[in-house]
Amino acid sequence: MNTFRFLPSYLLKLSPGVQVLLLEMGMKSLNNIARQCRVVRPDVGAVTNVGEAHAGSLGGLNRIVMAKQELIDGLKNGATLYLNADCSRSKKLSTRNFHGTVYKFGIDSPSDIQATNIRYTPRGMTFEANIAGKQGTFFIPTWGEHNVYNAMAAIGIARSLGISIPRIQKGLERARLPRMRLQQIRGTNRRILINDAWNANPSAMKAGLSVLRDLSGKRKAIAVLGDMKELGKYTREAHREIGRFVARINLHQLITYGYYAKEIGRTAISHGMSPQRVIHFTSRESLIRHLKNSPSGSMIYFKASRKFKFEKIVNTLTARSAQNNK
Repeated sequence: MNTFRFLPSYLLKLSPGVQVLLLEMGMKSLNNIARQCRVVRPDVGAVTNVGEAHAGSLGGLNRIVMAKQELIDGLKNGATLYLNADCSRSKKLSTRNFHGTVYKFGIDSPSDIQATNIRYTPRGMTFEANIAGKQGTFFIPTWGEHNVYNAMAAIGIARSLGISIPRIQKGLERARLPRMRLQQIRGTNRRILINDAWNANPSAMKAGLSVLRDLSGKRKAIAVLGDMKELGKYTREAHREIGRFVARINLHQLITYGYYAKEIGRTAISHGMSPQRVIHFTSRESLIRHLKNSPSGSMIYFKASRKFKFEKIVNTLTARSAQNNK
């Protein structure tokens, strides 16, 4: 976990030989990051983006900016800060009172760390990065431009710690990824399942759907989407936003499950998606039966908030599950 409550347990695990402590600072409430910074006083900080996660518990999208600002304000004097040059909400963060060095990373906007020639491969993404005049080619064993941004932040942090570009290249190439985040699994009947079911917010869901679009190629692309929780007053509009996005990416089928997820399908249809390609389920068993009859060779993407535990649906469709049921 990444909130103030769990910070002491991490610090108690440190031994005298530890040189670097890397912390992800959670922000389910205001003052959470600030409290963590008062304890650890970071030398280097990075804000990968300012999205919509926890908008409900924080009280709105603008308060997410306030929560992330706490990291900038909590860095040591003379610290190094990395910011996303392409993220519109990150531009609302203030560095006016920050006494250190600021670097930007980006794809579209001129940046200190600039990614170019971004390409999908069967195993992940390759890209070139210009880092203060030095060029390097990098590979990450996962997909999506959003993960290229994460990699650029990691490159910046590593360079700040004096790590060479060849060592950074090897580190990113060997990165071990968490389960249920764009996890590709072999399904039955040559299907490919993308388990992205850890949690959901609009930015993350659009990023995952973009991966489905770009990775599926000639395969039939099917999205299974559930409710996005913890968005407060933004909830209904967030699901409509996903519906508009889905209508633009030419899926073979959109499947929704959950009270608010139904709004995704309604909006997708109202923005031009064929009603024959949109199905809403209220029964998990019916949903699983439908997926078991989906076209052979399909690529099926799963995304919903943690409460829905979509990984249990994924598990019923895996090749291993089919073997166990024989």
